[in-house]
Amino acid sequence: MNKKSALFLGLIVAIVLIVSYCHRQRDAGQEGAELAPETLGTPASSASDAKAAVKAEPPPMEAPSAPAATGFLPTEMEDPQKFELYQQKIKEMGTCLNMIVKPLDPGVEVNFDTFNQSINADLGDVVTQDEEWVATDLRTKDGELRRLYLERVGDPEGSRSLQYFSYAADGSRKELPLSKEQKINPSETLLASLEADGEVVGRSMSRRIFYQNGDDLLLVEKNGKIFSFQLMHDGATYSCTGADKSATFQCQCK
Repeated sequence: MNKKSALFLGLIVAIVLIVSYCHRQRDAGQEGAELAPETLGTPASSASDAKAAVKAEPPPMEAPSAPAATGFLPTEMEDPQKFELYQQKIKEMGTCLNMIVKPLDPGVEVNFDTFNQSINADLGDVVTQDEEWVATDLRTKDGELRRLYLERVGDPEGSRSLQYFSYAADGSRKELPLSKEQKINPSETLLASLEADGEVVGRSMSRRIFYQNGDDLLLVEKNGKIFSFQLMHDGATYSCTGADKSATFQCQCK
């Protein structure tokens, strides 16, 4: 083999090696791209998904007390300190969330409507509301405390799931048996029948209230009064619980 032929053969070998290397690199890149989602995990959920995943806890089960004084006016309510705490917490809420808030009017009852008027300057009007769960507390003839917990599953038009609990004096609970048919989308007739097991002594409801600016308020009402609420705004979260009594009214800013 002369020098010219050897040079030509070497050039061919070099081209073959380069082409082969390029193919291997391309295949490796494709394989890596196919494995990337499984290896790196799925993208983080959006802020709205995270908010939607948060669920409010029902109020603790407690033995019913004597009927409370009617109204929530400072001169009539059974717990005057609660109104002062509301004024303080609403002011703290404005600082935490960097939003405009207005003090409550001492001449009107404190409920969602008046609370909303204090916080909605930056939020806008209420667009829609979704009921998330309802807890109905019963007391049987034997004095046993029970709770029916009816929860919305999935979107607002989704199914409803029912659980039935019995509570001991120490606050511990056990689930009472229901059939599969009773647990999923229970009829109003069934619910009325189970409520007839005792006297209704309390009813709580959680709803998510959506505002014009895109924020939403997670609210729990117990016997018509605000029990807890949570609002995310401007990158912070302000939440309160036990708001139906001054002794349990606690809030935090995160």
